[in-house]
Amino acid sequence: MDQPATIAWKYAASLIRVEDLPMVAADLLAAGHDSPSLRDLAGRSRHEHPADIRELFGHTMEEELGIQIPDYETAERCLLHYMATQLSGGVLSLKETAARVWQGIEAVTDPERTFVAAVGLEYQLDFMSPEEVRAWENAVRRAAQTLSGTAFPHAQ
Repeated sequence: MDQPATIAWKYAASLIRVEDLPMVAADLLAAGHDSPSLRDLAGRSRHEHPADIRELFGHTMEEELGIQIPDYETAERCLLHYMATQLSGGVLSLKETAARVWQGIEAVTDPERTFVAAVGLEYQLDFMSPEEVRAWENAVRRAAQTLSGTAFPHAQ
């Protein structure tokens, strides 16, 4: 189960859909987090009006759990760090990572820009020699390792 701060950035990065928030709230309750709004959200239907769910989720996270929901740019940066850490830890493959990183993603720091640039060459793999593919793989892994060692852009 993700911690509330991770849920906040995943939601802001559109990795968690509004209709899934009641179940996410139920999971948080089961993990020991508790507040009146969290219990209310966990009891809601996934078919309720999305605006009501979003409002309750925002109130729950910010007012009761003390977790700021980041803006989209910060959430994208969190996603980069998360993917770099997952790739470095062997949880994600290079192919899975490359499929999730897009060139328009907001990268602010040099390690973030290096990671995005390294992954971006994936679009040219069909035209690379085996040596060039290995060099690309090594460059992405090095960039991921470097990025995963830097400060996360949102409180965890």
